Amino acid sequence: MTGVKRSLRIFALPLSRQSVTGTSTGTGKARAVLNTYYHFVTSLPSDVDQGNPSLISRATDKVASIWANWGKAKPGTWRIKVFNYGERLVDRLDFEELALKSLDPSLGPKITSPRTIPLLYPQHVITSPLLNLQTLVDKRAPRHKRGAWFWLLVSPLTAPFMLIPIIPNLPFFFCIWRSWHHFRAYKASQYLQDLLTRGAISPQSDPQLDQIYSSSSVSTTSNPQEAATPETHEPESSDANAMLLSTGDVPRIQHTFKLPKPFATDLYRALAQTSSRIEKHREEAAALGKKS
Repeated sequence: MTGVKRSLRIFALPLSRQSVTGTSTGTGKARAVLNTYYHFVTSLPSDVDQGNPSLISRATDKVASIWANWGKAKPGTWRIKVFNYGERLVDRLDFEELALKSLDPSLGPKITSPRTIPLLYPQHVITSPLLNLQTLVDKRAPRHKRGAWFWLLVSPLTAPFMLIPIIPNLPFFFCIWRSWHHFRAYKASQYLQDLLTRGAISPQSDPQLDQIYSSSSVSTTSNPQEAATPETHEPESSDANAMLLSTGDVPRIQHTFKLPKPFATDLYRALAQTSSRIEKHREEAAALGKKS
Protein backbone atom coordinates (compact mmCIF):
# COMPACT_ATOMS: atom_id res chain seq x y z
CA MET A 1 0.00 0.00 0.00
CA THR A 2 2.95 2.31 -0.65
CA GLY A 3 1.81 5.81 -1.62
CA VAL A 4 -1.79 5.23 -0.56
CA LYS A 5 -3.37 8.32 0.98
CA ARG A 6 -4.60 7.27 4.38
CA SER A 7 -6.80 9.78 6.17
CA LEU A 8 -7.62 10.57 9.78
CA ARG A 9 -10.26 12.86 11.24
CA ILE A 10 -10.51 13.70 14.92
CA PHE A 11 -13.71 14.88 16.59
CA ALA A 12 -13.38 16.69 19.90
CA LEU A 13 -16.70 16.56 21.73
CA PRO A 14 -16.69 18.28 25.15
CA LEU A 15 -19.13 16.60 27.51
CA SER A 16 -19.05 18.89 30.53
CA ARG A 17 -17.82 22.36 31.30
CA GLN A 18 -15.28 21.33 33.87
CA SER A 19 -14.27 18.24 35.80
CA VAL A 20 -11.98 17.97 38.79
CA THR A 21 -9.31 15.44 37.87
CA GLY A 22 -6.61 16.01 40.48
CA THR A 23 -4.67 18.67 42.33
CA SER A 24 -2.26 21.22 40.97
CA THR A 25 1.30 20.85 42.14
CA GLY A 26 2.14 22.76 45.30
CA THR A 27 -1.29 24.33 45.79
CA GLY A 28 -3.46 21.46 46.91
CA LYS A 29 -6.27 22.99 44.89
CA ALA A 30 -8.30 21.14 42.32
CA ARG A 31 -7.35 21.49 38.66
CA ALA A 32 -10.44 21.68 36.48
CA VAL A 33 -10.40 20.60 32.84
CA LEU A 34 -12.94 19.54 30.26
CA ASN A 35 -14.29 16.03 30.01
CA THR A 36 -13.85 15.58 26.27
CA TYR A 37 -14.65 12.56 24.14
CA TYR A 38 -12.36 12.12 21.15
CA HIS A 39 -13.56 10.10 18.20
CA PHE A 40 -11.02 8.99 15.61
CA VAL A 41 -12.04 8.17 12.05
CA THR A 42 -9.45 6.45 9.86
CA SER A 43 -10.13 5.46 6.28
CA LEU A 44 -8.57 4.33 3.03
CA PRO A 45 -9.86 5.05 -0.48
CA SER A 46 -12.65 2.60 -1.28
CA ASP A 47 -10.89 1.34 -4.40
CA VAL A 48 -7.69 0.39 -2.57
CA ASP A 49 -6.91 -3.27 -1.98
CA GLN A 50 -5.86 -3.49 1.65
CA GLY A 51 -4.06 -6.76 1.02
CA ASN A 52 -3.67 -9.57 3.51
CA PRO A 53 -4.33 -8.50 7.09
CA SER A 54 -1.50 -8.83 9.59
CA LEU A 55 -1.23 -11.72 12.03
CA ILE A 56 -2.24 -9.41 14.87
CA SER A 57 -5.28 -8.20 12.93
CA ARG A 58 -6.36 -11.75 12.18
CA ALA A 59 -5.91 -12.77 15.81
CA THR A 60 -7.88 -9.73 16.99
CA ASP A 61 -10.70 -10.47 14.56
CA LYS A 62 -10.76 -14.12 15.67
CA VAL A 63 -11.04 -13.18 19.34
CA ALA A 64 -13.78 -10.67 18.53
CA SER A 65 -15.69 -13.36 16.64
CA ILE A 66 -15.41 -15.82 19.52
CA TRP A 67 -16.57 -13.16 21.98
CA ALA A 68 -19.58 -12.29 19.79
CA ASN A 69 -20.55 -15.97 19.64
CA TRP A 70 -20.42 -16.19 23.43
CA GLY A 71 -23.00 -13.40 23.48
CA LYS A 72 -25.32 -15.70 21.52
CA ALA A 73 -24.99 -18.60 23.97
CA LYS A 74 -28.02 -20.04 25.75
CA PRO A 75 -29.23 -18.26 28.90
CA GLY A 76 -27.74 -19.69 32.08
CA THR A 77 -24.59 -21.07 30.47
CA TRP A 78 -21.18 -19.96 31.70
CA ARG A 79 -20.40 -18.41 28.31
CA ILE A 80 -23.31 -15.99 28.42
CA LYS A 81 -22.58 -15.18 32.07
CA VAL A 82 -18.95 -14.36 31.23
CA PHE A 83 -20.09 -12.33 28.22
CA ASN A 84 -22.55 -10.24 30.24
CA TYR A 85 -19.97 -9.65 32.97
CA GLY A 86 -17.39 -8.66 30.35
CA GLU A 87 -19.74 -6.15 28.75
CA ARG A 88 -20.42 -4.57 32.15
CA LEU A 89 -16.68 -4.43 32.73
CA VAL A 90 -16.10 -2.58 29.46
CA ASP A 91 -18.74 -0.03 30.48
CA ARG A 92 -16.65 0.71 33.58
CA LEU A 93 -13.41 1.31 31.68
CA ASP A 94 -12.54 4.98 31.24
CA PHE A 95 -14.03 6.24 28.00
CA GLU A 96 -10.70 7.98 27.31
CA GLU A 97 -8.97 4.59 27.29
CA LEU A 98 -11.57 3.08 24.99
CA ALA A 99 -11.30 6.02 22.59
CA LEU A 100 -7.52 5.79 22.38
CA LYS A 101 -7.65 2.02 22.00
CA SER A 102 -9.93 2.46 18.99
CA LEU A 103 -7.25 4.42 17.13
CA ASP A 104 -5.05 2.11 15.05
CA PRO A 105 -1.91 4.03 14.03
CA SER A 106 -1.30 1.59 11.18
CA LEU A 107 -4.48 2.86 9.48
CA GLY A 108 -3.70 6.55 9.88
CA PRO A 109 -1.30 8.80 7.98
CA LYS A 110 2.37 7.86 8.30
CA ILE A 111 4.40 9.83 10.82
CA THR A 112 7.24 10.20 8.31
CA SER A 113 5.00 12.05 5.86
CA PRO A 114 1.85 13.08 7.72
CA ARG A 115 -0.95 14.82 5.90
CA THR A 116 -2.86 17.63 7.55
CA ILE A 117 -5.24 16.03 10.02
CA PRO A 118 -8.40 18.00 10.87
CA LEU A 119 -9.42 18.28 14.51
CA LEU A 120 -13.09 19.24 14.39
CA TYR A 121 -14.45 21.02 17.45
CA PRO A 122 -17.18 23.47 18.56
CA GLN A 123 -15.37 26.82 18.88
CA HIS A 124 -17.90 28.27 21.32
CA VAL A 125 -17.08 25.54 23.83
CA ILE A 126 -13.36 24.80 23.38
CA THR A 127 -10.87 27.63 23.22
CA SER A 128 -7.66 25.55 23.06
CA PRO A 129 -8.40 22.27 21.20
CA LEU A 130 -4.74 21.34 20.71
CA LEU A 131 -3.95 22.04 24.36
CA ASN A 132 -6.85 19.82 25.43
CA LEU A 133 -5.62 16.99 23.19
CA GLN A 134 -2.07 17.42 24.46
CA THR A 135 -3.37 17.23 28.04
CA LEU A 136 -5.15 13.97 27.23
CA VAL A 137 -1.98 12.46 25.74
CA ASP A 138 0.23 13.62 28.62
CA LYS A 139 -2.17 12.20 31.18
CA ARG A 140 -3.03 8.88 29.56
CA ALA A 141 0.27 7.74 27.96
CA PRO A 142 2.18 6.95 31.20
CA ARG A 143 -0.92 5.38 32.74
CA HIS A 144 -1.39 2.99 29.84
CA LYS A 145 2.31 2.15 29.68
CA ARG A 146 2.24 1.14 33.35
CA GLY A 147 -1.02 -0.74 32.85
CA ALA A 148 0.34 -2.76 29.93
CA TRP A 149 3.37 -3.90 31.92
CA PHE A 150 1.42 -4.51 35.13
CA TRP A 151 -1.16 -6.87 33.62
CA LEU A 152 1.48 -8.62 31.54
CA LEU A 153 3.59 -9.32 34.64
CA VAL A 154 0.54 -10.42 36.63
CA SER A 155 -0.60 -12.94 34.00
CA PRO A 156 1.86 -15.75 35.03
CA LEU A 157 0.27 -15.73 38.50
CA THR A 158 -2.91 -17.15 36.95
CA ALA A 159 -1.16 -20.44 36.04
CA PRO A 160 -2.87 -22.44 38.86
CA PHE A 161 -6.24 -21.81 37.19
CA MET A 162 -5.08 -23.95 34.27
CA LEU A 163 -5.68 -26.98 36.52
CA ILE A 164 -9.44 -26.42 36.22
CA PRO A 165 -10.39 -28.46 33.13
CA ILE A 166 -14.03 -27.38 32.79
CA ILE A 167 -13.59 -23.80 31.62
CA PRO A 168 -10.73 -21.83 30.05
CA ASN A 169 -8.24 -19.98 32.23
CA LEU A 170 -10.35 -16.83 32.31
CA PRO A 171 -8.09 -14.92 34.75
CA PHE A 172 -5.16 -15.40 32.36
CA PHE A 173 -7.15 -14.20 29.36
CA PHE A 174 -8.38 -11.24 31.39
CA CYS A 175 -4.82 -10.20 32.25
CA ILE A 176 -3.68 -10.52 28.65
CA TRP A 177 -6.74 -8.61 27.46
CA ARG A 178 -6.13 -5.74 29.89
CA SER A 179 -2.44 -5.63 28.96
CA TRP A 180 -3.31 -5.54 25.25
CA HIS A 181 -5.96 -2.88 25.85
CA HIS A 182 -3.48 -0.64 27.67
CA PHE A 183 -0.83 -1.28 25.04
CA ARG A 184 -3.15 -0.22 22.21
CA ALA A 185 -4.10 2.96 24.09
CA TYR A 186 -0.41 3.67 24.80
CA LYS A 187 0.61 3.24 21.15
CA ALA A 188 -2.24 5.54 20.10
CA SER A 189 -1.04 8.13 22.63
CA GLN A 190 2.48 7.92 21.19
CA TYR A 191 1.12 8.32 17.67
CA LEU A 192 -0.91 11.39 18.62
CA GLN A 193 2.09 12.86 20.43
CA ASP A 194 4.22 12.47 17.30
CA LEU A 195 1.53 14.14 15.20
CA LEU A 196 1.24 17.01 17.68
CA THR A 197 5.01 17.45 17.77
CA ARG A 198 5.15 17.64 13.96
CA GLY A 199 2.27 20.11 13.85
CA ALA A 200 0.27 17.74 11.67
CA ILE A 201 -3.04 18.23 13.52
CA SER A 202 -4.98 21.30 12.41
CA PRO A 203 -7.89 22.56 14.60
CA GLN A 204 -10.95 23.36 12.52
CA SER A 205 -14.03 24.83 14.15
CA ASP A 206 -17.17 23.22 12.81
CA PRO A 207 -20.38 25.28 12.56
CA GLN A 208 -22.53 22.14 12.60
CA LEU A 209 -21.07 21.12 15.96
CA ASP A 210 -21.62 24.65 17.25
CA GLN A 211 -25.27 24.41 16.20
CA ILE A 212 -25.73 21.06 17.95
CA TYR A 213 -24.19 22.35 21.17
CA SER A 214 -26.08 25.64 21.16
CA SER A 215 -29.41 23.86 20.62
CA SER A 216 -28.75 21.03 23.08
CA SER A 217 -31.33 20.67 25.84
CA VAL A 218 -28.55 20.92 28.45
CA SER A 219 -26.80 23.93 26.90
CA THR A 220 -27.11 26.62 29.59
CA THR A 221 -23.55 27.96 29.57
CA SER A 222 -23.55 31.72 29.97
CA ASN A 223 -19.92 32.07 28.92
CA PRO A 224 -18.78 28.83 27.28
CA GLN A 225 -15.32 30.05 26.31
CA GLU A 226 -14.48 31.00 29.86
CA ALA A 227 -15.89 27.73 31.20
CA ALA A 228 -13.94 25.67 28.68
CA THR A 229 -10.55 27.10 29.62
CA PRO A 230 -8.52 24.93 32.04
CA GLU A 231 -8.30 26.62 35.42
CA THR A 232 -6.29 26.07 38.56
CA HIS A 233 -9.06 26.71 41.04
CA GLU A 234 -12.02 24.67 42.13
CA PRO A 235 -15.37 25.45 40.48
CA GLU A 236 -17.42 27.82 42.60
CA SER A 237 -20.67 25.96 42.15
CA SER A 238 -22.12 22.78 40.78
CA ASP A 239 -23.07 24.71 37.62
CA ALA A 240 -19.37 24.75 36.73
CA ASN A 241 -19.68 21.01 36.18
CA ALA A 242 -22.81 21.13 34.03
CA MET A 243 -23.18 18.71 31.15
CA LEU A 244 -22.88 20.14 27.64
CA LEU A 245 -24.47 17.28 25.70
CA SER A 246 -27.43 14.99 26.32
CA THR A 247 -28.16 11.51 25.03
CA GLY A 248 -30.61 13.09 22.60
CA ASP A 249 -27.74 14.85 20.85
CA VAL A 250 -25.93 11.62 20.01
CA PRO A 251 -28.08 10.60 17.00
CA ARG A 252 -27.83 14.15 15.64
CA ILE A 253 -24.03 14.08 15.69
CA GLN A 254 -23.94 10.58 14.23
CA HIS A 255 -26.31 11.50 11.41
CA THR A 256 -24.70 14.86 10.65
CA PHE A 257 -21.21 13.43 10.20
CA LYS A 258 -22.27 9.97 8.97
CA LEU A 259 -20.39 8.19 11.74
CA PRO A 260 -20.58 4.38 12.21
CA LYS A 261 -22.92 2.71 14.71
CA PRO A 262 -20.23 2.03 17.36
CA PHE A 263 -19.82 5.80 17.71
CA ALA A 264 -23.22 6.11 19.40
CA THR A 265 -22.45 3.32 21.88
CA ASP A 266 -19.11 4.89 22.76
CA LEU A 267 -20.54 8.39 23.21
CA TYR A 268 -23.46 7.13 25.32
CA ARG A 269 -20.91 5.42 27.57
CA ALA A 270 -18.81 8.59 27.79
CA LEU A 271 -21.86 10.67 28.72
CA ALA A 272 -22.88 8.21 31.44
CA GLN A 273 -19.38 8.18 32.92
CA THR A 274 -19.10 11.97 32.84
CA SER A 275 -22.46 12.34 34.57
CA SER A 276 -21.30 9.89 37.27
CA ARG A 277 -18.05 11.80 37.73
CA ILE A 278 -19.91 15.07 38.15
CA GLU A 279 -22.28 13.54 40.70
CA LYS A 280 -19.37 12.05 42.62
CA HIS A 281 -17.60 15.39 42.71
CA ARG A 282 -20.74 17.12 43.96
CA GLU A 283 -21.10 14.56 46.74
CA GLU A 284 -17.46 14.99 47.72
CA ALA A 285 -17.79 18.77 47.67
CA ALA A 286 -20.92 18.59 49.84
CA ALA A 287 -19.20 16.28 52.32
CA LEU A 288 -16.20 18.60 52.47
CA GLY A 289 -18.49 21.57 53.03
CA LYS A 290 -20.14 19.85 56.00
CA LYS A 291 -16.77 19.08 57.58
CA SER A 292 -15.63 22.68 57.25
